[in-house]
Amino acid sequence: MLTPQFYLTAIVLVASLLVAARMVIVEKRPRTDLNPRLIPTTPVLIASGFVALLALIHLMNLIGIHTGQR
Repeated sequence: MLTPQFYLTAIVLVASLLVAARMVIVEKRPRTDLNPRLIPTTPVLIASGFVALLALIHLMNLIGIHTGQR
């Protein structure tokens, strides 16, 4: 179970959750001026959430919980 693939997937899961959490914090912060942000937070939040979901499913499959229609 504790293979390099497991560790790499766990690192990707944690990193994508950290990015998603940071984007939520940036979106909730009050605006001080009307200049647009350099990085759009909503697409980054959606993409990192999708990557986190895929990493979680992959970790579950590595542990032995089979997802899907088998």
